[in-house]
Amino acid sequence: MLASDFPTENPRPQKRNFLYTKTLSHIQKKHCAELKKYKSDFNIDGIGRFRFYSGIIVGIGYSIVLTFLFQMLSKTNNIVVAMNDGNWDNLINSKLDFYYTLFFGLLSVSLGFCFTTYLWMSKPNSEKRNITRKLRFAQTNSIFVFGVIMLVLTRFFTIYMGFNYDRFYLNLKEYFGFLAFLLPLFIFLYNWTLISKIYQSKKILLISLLIFGILGLTLSGIRT
Repeated sequence: MLASDFPTENPRPQKRNFLYTKTLSHIQKKHCAELKKYKSDFNIDGIGRFRFYSGIIVGIGYSIVLTFLFQMLSKTNNIVVAMNDGNWDNLINSKLDFYYTLFFGLLSVSLGFCFTTYLWMSKPNSEKRNITRKLRFAQTNSIFVFGVIMLVLTRFFTIYMGFNYDRFYLNLKEYFGFLAFLLPLFIFLYNWTLISKIYQSKKILLISLLIFGILGLTLSGIRT
């Protein structure tokens, strides 16, 4: 029997698949490159100097106010405990644990950043309709997230007070531990996701995460 009598594989389908994969990969790379060109870099001039600096000032201001608010609300729980135990000395001398002050500090920074994002995205209508739509979307969602989180926290606080009044004490640190810190991190990163739809912000995101942690630690030093 001759060697030519054996069936041989046709190399053409494999070659076609290889060319198709290579072409598809080239198209994807080209598409990503076009998207990068389409997005402008995140910078002060692109946002506007007044919007940029006023957004930072307003965000820090709201962070400080919210830190005081959260700490004062958490201390009202001690009023319920004092009413049950009849010991008002603990209410006067009570101090929050570092876990709670750090959590409230980071949460306040992330919620304050919602207002920063809102002001940064308050740029007038762009020449490109798609960019204008993304700007309005980022503005709306940043304030929407702030409202939803505050609504959930208010509801949680009323439940928390009700349980403690009935002597079923709830402990955030005991039940959630460090998982609770995912909430401020999620809020902060979500706002940056809205910004990254318009600007290239990978480098500034890493820097802002460091600033986020430093501001949270700084606000944790506030004692009411």
